[in-house]
Amino acid sequence: MKIKILLLLFSFFFLMISCCSDSTPDKKIVSRINDYELTLDEFQTQLALELELDEAFKLTNETRKQFLEEIIQKELLIQEAKKKKLDQQKEFMQTIERYWESTLIRNLIDLKSEEINKKVVVSQEEIKLYYDHMKNQSPALPDFQELRNQIEKKIKEEKRTRLLKEWMDNLRKNSSIEIFPSSLE
Repeated sequence: MKIKILLLLFSFFFLMISCCSDSTPDKKIVSRINDYELTLDEFQTQLALELELDEAFKLTNETRKQFLEEIIQKELLIQEAKKKKLDQQKEFMQTIERYWESTLIRNLIDLKSEEINKKVVVSQEEIKLYYDHMKNQSPALPDFQELRNQIEKKIKEEKRTRLLKEWMDNLRKNSSIEIFPSSLE
């Protein structure tokens, strides 16, 4: 469900941006919807995204035509919404801002997590020490070899979490932040 919403929002942004741009004469036009021209390049980009996001989507001539019809329907709805100036309403703008912010934050955290993942290593000594600590607390624990991979994953995740938290703490520590408690009353 989330993926479908993200796809719809992405398509909406893509179409809004496309509506605002002038088409160049050397672009092949797939469809003209009032003043909007859908180029072959834009159509193929959206189609590729759909194929990537929806594993059940199978590309045939029929599904390609259906997909074009969906784009046309979305564009008609967007144009009608714009005529009614719904895109200028405060609630709409706040929704877009929240989506933009959350996507930007998610992408930053993903990027930092990837960077951290490349640096996190777990030694055999750490794994053994962790196992020994667990064994002291629970003598009936299964054999070390049975738990080795699970322990390694757990230690890696703990290190990743700690490093991500340290990074976020440093962001705050190295920033100038003022809080005015009287404004909250």
